[in-house]
Amino acid sequence: MTTRTSLPRPTPSSAGEQEKIQILMSSPVFRHLDRDDLDSAARHLHARRYRKGEVIIHRDDPPGAVHVISEGCVKLSLTSEEGEEVILGMLAVGDWFGEVAALDGGPAPETVTAARPTMTFALGRDILQQLVHSSPRLMMSFVEELAGQLRGRNERLEEIHLYDLSTRMARRLLELARRHGVDGPQGIEVPFPLTQAEFGGMLGATRVRVNLVLGSYQDAGVIRLERGTITILRPTELRRRAQHLV
Repeated sequence: MTTRTSLPRPTPSSAGEQEKIQILMSSPVFRHLDRDDLDSAARHLHARRYRKGEVIIHRDDPPGAVHVISEGCVKLSLTSEEGEEVILGMLAVGDWFGEVAALDGGPAPETVTAARPTMTFALGRDILQQLVHSSPRLMMSFVEELAGQLRGRNERLEEIHLYDLSTRMARRLLELARRHGVDGPQGIEVPFPLTQAEFGGMLGATRVRVNLVLGSYQDAGVIRLERGTITILRPTELRRRAQHLV
């Protein structure tokens, strides 16, 4: 039987409680909290703002808060001793980060950087742990989400070894469209704050090779490149390329 732990009295916050509840409910993890825990968690959230390019969490930082993104987007990355950056993924509104260190008490496993001006709501590690211990459904939500992240990273490693760059790029663009795209007048508009070098780090390729493949996609009318945005004009064709059917 789970013992319910009362959360400590929250400190006052300038952000509206309803806005915080909506942010939590947009998260695939925290939306499973019951109403009492949802209200309690919302009262303990603290709004934080970051400039574009500002590092929010450095790899190997001590465990801290878990963040839910309410505006903007962040990139997750690792950097080698030679300075080469590998992009592990992009997160946007409703996504969360900082959970691994907050849950296991170890150092942060990756660097988190604001890819655009970003606002998060941060929940302290002590409050998170109390919520997890008092809510088995929340604990299972974390387990399911972390398992999904592990599965996704394994698939990306597999792709690097089994598929050519064009196929890998099509798969990443479809993933970004699924997670962050919005329907526009000419196609699916995907916010894309990464440089081509950073996109190459996500795909395991150089900036020059990424530039060539993106150019070929645009020449074929599959995508349109604009500053900060990629519009997918022909999603069916992109899916064909993702399945290596070109």
